[in-house]
Amino acid sequence: MKLFNAVKFEAIPLPTFKEVRGKDWIAYGEDNLWPQKMIELYQSSAMHNTAVKAKKDGVCGDGIIAYGDTIMNTQNETLNEVFAKATVDYLLFGGFSLNVIWNRAGDRIAEIYHLPFDKIRSGKQDENDEVNEYYYSSNWANVRKYKPVEYKKYDPTDNRGDNASQIYYCYEYSPGNDVYPLPSYMGAVNDIELDSRISIFHNANISNGMHPGMFINLPNGLAAPEERQMIYRDLERSFSGAENAGKLFLSFSDGPDRAPQVQTIDSANDDYYIVLEQRISSRILTAHRISSPLLLGIKDASGFSNNADEIEVAYGHFMGTVIEPIQEVMTKKFEYILRGFGMNVQLEIKPNQIIYKKEVIIPETGGPTPPPTTIEQTNG
Repeated sequence: MKLFNAVKFEAIPLPTFKEVRGKDWIAYGEDNLWPQKMIELYQSSAMHNTAVKAKKDGVCGDGIIAYGDTIMNTQNETLNEVFAKATVDYLLFGGFSLNVIWNRAGDRIAEIYHLPFDKIRSGKQDENDEVNEYYYSSNWANVRKYKPVEYKKYDPTDNRGDNASQIYYCYEYSPGNDVYPLPSYMGAVNDIELDSRISIFHNANISNGMHPGMFINLPNGLAAPEERQMIYRDLERSFSGAENAGKLFLSFSDGPDRAPQVQTIDSANDDYYIVLEQRISSRILTAHRISSPLLLGIKDASGFSNNADEIEVAYGHFMGTVIEPIQEVMTKKFEYILRGFGMNVQLEIKPNQIIYKKEVIIPETGGPTPPPTTIEQTNG
């Protein structure tokens, strides 16, 4: 009889994108749910989540200058709002999608909506390796109930009737992948999942109290199953959980041979977890090309005289090497779509003010007016 089972932990494999017999779309990962895995990592890793949001804030800045408040659809979404949603998808999945709806005449785009990238699947390629249709489902884990709907790809030359509602599908080029992208942080997905698992591990350790830390043996013979369960529940109720930490453990026995035997199970030392956390943080930041943890509000030792100096230098590097290239891609793609919307414009994004400066005006007192005092505030 097998008494113990080993728990097998596997690394996240590279997704495979392939045609499936009987399906009109190409599977996005082995189970066609790769985007859902990326959402799970985004929601469960604090470091990864913060890094993506920091990049999104940098790309969107303080909004699109002059045209950001333009209404894009009947839901009164502005260009800034649609752009921000598309940016999050681009950073999380490596691409974004828009629902473009043409007017009856087919000579102008009437509405532009953001479509969640995780809800779109690519149709199969034709003989010219072109994709001509895309499929939308609100739940790809249950396509029987949430049947995929076919949409024509964005095509200004064939946009009337049933083809008036189209999908503009844009993604970052990834070698070897013809229809789906991989996220820019792909090299760190296992570290991101590890960050999430460690958080769950520590939470369970505190919540369960006795979980790996204590072994109790009662040398009074083998009790009946009901009695064993009762003893276990009493111990668990009395000593497990964060609220029971430090409680007194009292026992009575007829002699040393019948006394409860309590043994502590040593866990990994604190240094192990500190080193592991540093490694995970470093790899996640590297994958996102964030040169300083201070950009995410994480304090660390550096050679700068104050945090403001490091933030300004790091943010300048971050803007020049990471944010501005993404802004250029996003604005060019949106400019292309907006031309069909009747807006032949060049989009420019107002940058964030990373160091907040506030001028304090000292009222006149009869003497010469002193110059304004500048107060710098940072997150350090």
